[in-house]
Amino acid sequence: MSAAILHSSAAAASRPTVSSRRRRSARRINIAATAGEVGGDSADGVSETFSAPMLQNVRQKVKGFETTMAVSKLPAGEELQDARRPVAGDLVSIVFSAQTEEGELLQAMDDMEEPLTFEVGAADSMGNPLFLAFDKAVQGMVVGDQALVSASGGKYDPSLLFKVPMNHPEVQRLVEELDQPGKGGLHPGATVALSNGNAAVIRDVDEEGEVVILDANHPFAGADLQFAVKLMKIEDKPDDDDEP
Repeated sequence: MSAAILHSSAAAASRPTVSSRRRRSARRINIAATAGEVGGDSADGVSETFSAPMLQNVRQKVKGFETTMAVSKLPAGEELQDARRPVAGDLVSIVFSAQTEEGELLQAMDDMEEPLTFEVGAADSMGNPLFLAFDKAVQGMVVGDQALVSASGGKYDPSLLFKVPMNHPEVQRLVEELDQPGKGGLHPGATVALSNGNAAVIRDVDEEGEVVILDANHPFAGADLQFAVKLMKIEDKPDDDDEP
């Protein structure tokens, strides 16, 4: 589940896919409580909000979906004030849980087979706002600290769901663009760039009915996600000379 979330393949699913996620688990949890009541309302807490594109593909001219990310964390206790904190270039390992805003648990920290490790300060190269948020979350934390990350795509707009005939010029253009090696052809789940420059996700390809369903809503629209992130380890990045 963690890999799917981070690489946004799960996010690229349709509105029914959110329901399918919920069916995979009936467990419920309050992530804010799990994260030690992390929140931006605390006078002593640290909160940051930023926007970044999700499912962006420069080569295919897909601008991606603008995603609002919020990172909230509490300062470490006095006994940990002198503990090591990550700086740019360090390698950190984290575990995280994920849930819907309604409290439906999609992934528990214990569900991860192993922690996720990445280099602090290098998240920009990933092109994924979740990595950016995780990167921002761990900076200033000490091992054992937790933070709350929220991802929002705004409200869902039914008027941005389009049923387009197969013979429509827009669909024909997409067929030609996707009929290339490595692109998989016209298929559900693909993120495409519309002729107006906006991104959309192919929800369905009905060859019998000769229509394609395109959704220009953000994949998280109407179904914001929350992540509780726990810092497990901080270590120095190996020098190139030390690598075999």
